[in-house]
Amino acid sequence: MLFFIFTYASFFFFGLLFFYSSLSLAQTTNSEKSTDVDELLDELFVVDTLAVLQAYDDLKGGFLYASISYDDQAYFSGRDFDIDQFGLAPSLTYLNSGGTYLFAGGTYYSEIDPAWDLFSIGAGQFWSLGKEKKWSVSASYNYSFLGEDSEGINDHRLSSSVNYKLNNLQINVAGGYLFGAEPSNYLSSSVSYETTLTKIGAFELSFEPNIYILFSQQNIIEQLSIFRYKESSVFDRINSQIELPLSFDNDALDINFSYILNFPNNIFEDEDLSSSGYFSISLGWLIPL
Repeated sequence: MLFFIFTYASFFFFGLLFFYSSLSLAQTTNSEKSTDVDELLDELFVVDTLAVLQAYDDLKGGFLYASISYDDQAYFSGRDFDIDQFGLAPSLTYLNSGGTYLFAGGTYYSEIDPAWDLFSIGAGQFWSLGKEKKWSVSASYNYSFLGEDSEGINDHRLSSSVNYKLNNLQINVAGGYLFGAEPSNYLSSSVSYETTLTKIGAFELSFEPNIYILFSQQNIIEQLSIFRYKESSVFDRINSQIELPLSFDNDALDINFSYILNFPNNIFEDEDLSSSGYFSISLGWLIPL
């Protein structure tokens, strides 16, 4: 269903700016310093390709898609950094009949100064495999224009994904490499299953629960003594997420209402994390080309 575009574009945008903004809060302690900067970018375009694949499969051709999404509470990988704020994320995607796509979007957060602090662009290509086209692969490049205090953040990203779809079941595995400062990498996976509930006029009401898991590289500097530090790198699960969406859509308009649950992983000793949840609303308009 076309509502995939809302859901995943929302994750991508809100995750990116919020993580960047949170860096200014200096997520460090007496014993550890984290380069969580790249965590944000790990999520930036993790599942945008999945959304493109879904829309392309529905339309069998090119399209132009504009959307805006709203989250009542901003989280990054299940972490809110004690800031109570909402987020908005407008985006625009173009895809041609050959499978090439272009993407641009920004993010707004109510308690960040400046509120508009991120703009991202991306380009990619995907291919369907086999006669039944159950399998597809993709590759993409993304660049992020960050704020003035973004020194040390990786603003370039190369990524690829593999997608498998069997009837209403969809499985996606994606990975990426971030560079421009201190290189980092990530791995994510998602599983979803769509159920059509009913039709209301020209709209179809569907429910498609989704499970999403993100693994990412983290660099840690541990203070051994006053003048001695030990630097290490770990690759671990950052967050698990369950989305419970209701989607109203027809051939051109999508309206998506979701409740999203976060289950972050305590990677650092000083982290005291618990599960959290928030509501997300998305609206989009699709124009076939």
